[in-house]
Amino acid sequence: HQHNEAEAAQQVVQRLQQGQRVAYVSDAGTPGVSDPGARLAQAVREAGLRPVPLPGASSITTALSAAGAVAHSAEQGGFVFAGFLPVKQAERAAAVQVLAGEPRCVVLLEAPHRIQELAQALAPLGERPATLARELTKQFEEIATLPAQDLPAWLAAQPNRTRGEFVLVIHAAPPAATADTGTRVLQL
Repeated sequence: HQHNEAEAAQQVVQRLQQGQRVAYVSDAGTPGVSDPGARLAQAVREAGLRPVPLPGASSITTALSAAGAVAHSAEQGGFVFAGFLPVKQAERAAAVQVLAGEPRCVVLLEAPHRIQELAQALAPLGERPATLARELTKQFEEIATLPAQDLPAWLAAQPNRTRGEFVLVIHAAPPAATADTGTRVLQL
């Protein structure tokens, strides 16, 4: 639960690093969506290990549960499902600009013949993490998390990376420093 998830996540990472297999099962919903399991998925990923989602009713919840991207703060909680962005370049760029201002996690879908264009359109998001999940629950499933600016190069590095159906999760934006925070820091 939310009061012990950081400590519990580190215990799970240690077990994984020792070669054990760990299954996270929750009676509180899908990890990272309606459950505090997002911190666990994030800790596993940050340790260089791979969270493996078990398929559910939707590729969206499957991708979200492995991404560890949904923030749990009041301002940034939940996620936004944006679906497929417009095909035309100018409309797509405008949509990305709107999404860039969204503090919550954003979920997109894309077809293989347009994934490169989507990656190029998202590159201006810079260091904001994005999880690209392709071929979920299939033999060639691949899930990778990297800065949005690196998506085009990552896709281009191997031709197979542009095959299959895609769910792309743009992680919640880092909390912006407020004027009150700056004032408090200066006072300290």
